[in-house]
Amino acid sequence: MTSRAPREQLVAEAFVFLADTLVEDFGLPDFLHELTSYCINLLGVDGAGVMLADEDGRMRLLASSDETARLLELFEIDGDQGPCLTAYRTGEAVEHCHLATHDPRWSLFAARAHRDGYRSAHATPMRLRGQVIGVINLFSRSPDPLSTAHRKLARALADVAAIALLQHRAVNIHRTLAEQLQTAFTTRLNIEQAKGLLAERHGIDPDEAFQRMRSHARNTNRKLSELAADMISGAASLPDPQSPTLTSKR
Repeated sequence: MTSRAPREQLVAEAFVFLADTLVEDFGLPDFLHELTSYCINLLGVDGAGVMLADEDGRMRLLASSDETARLLELFEIDGDQGPCLTAYRTGEAVEHCHLATHDPRWSLFAARAHRDGYRSAHATPMRLRGQVIGVINLFSRSPDPLSTAHRKLARALADVAAIALLQHRAVNIHRTLAEQLQTAFTTRLNIEQAKGLLAERHGIDPDEAFQRMRSHARNTNRKLSELAADMISGAASLPDPQSPTLTSKR
């Protein structure tokens, strides 16, 4: 990415990048860092950062364009006041121009931002419908508000990033469930196979074989799935019905 590329090309690159979170090597820190870079290059601001909410609804700073912006955002979180937190709680964009002007909502934040050389701040929530997952913070050394075009573009970047991250989360959840289902399926096959081996070896029906397996697993404080796997591999076998103990080949 280069700032000398045509603006239309940069906008297109930004949306293509933000929409593609399904790549194998997707990394959240890199994704969010690139998002702050696109904000700097496309929105005419001097600092940018991204905060995401954790599972308890607390804001976490995950990316900043530079050290000044990072420290300011950490100050905002620690002080529990500022445009970002308000944007997250309300789900609406928040802007504070002329930071030297007193604002009772976040006087400490405004003073710190002004001391750091910023003259205006803009916070755009990252949301999908009613779900807000984080906020993009924009800081400028100009006291002027964002232009209408930049506001709309900031909103679009935040929306696309939110959709992409929620999609990534959904895919991860789906993969986790799929892995759990596959594990459960494999475990069930192992139990069925071990049950068949036991039934054939002792000339009993499958139901009785299963009851013996389950009884031995309980008596030896083992998981049925572990016992089945060991029986299949030959690491363990159930004794004849006359013997109450489990024979282990380990």
